[in-house]
Amino acid sequence: MSGDDEETEILEGRMLGADLGDVQPRVFATDPDDPGSGRAFVWTPMGWFERIEADTGAVEFSPLSMDENGLRQWLSEQGLDMTELDDEFYETVRDEFLSESPFYPEAPELSNQE
Repeated sequence: MSGDDEETEILEGRMLGADLGDVQPRVFATDPDDPGSGRAFVWTPMGWFERIEADTGAVEFSPLSMDENGLRQWLSEQGLDMTELDDEFYETVRDEFLSESPFYPEAPELSNQE
């Protein structure tokens, strides 16, 4: 498989059996100029997650049961679109996701729950 073919399969979410350590989460926001004020989403080979920040500042990632086209259509119905980020906010959200997600083995365990 060529690099372009592999990237296309990853982007389309088909590589569900991929080694997750090899695929970094991708971060999208509905307001790329001020991503902290809009909605933020994370894509991994496992699917889509919405970043939800509580009033206390606690962050969680809620899994979404839709593919990219479904997510974009759902956002469009609300007058929103999403843009992929590669800035400081991207790094913050990626690090939050990696530290929370048990699916990425290199992420440090923050929970002492058994």
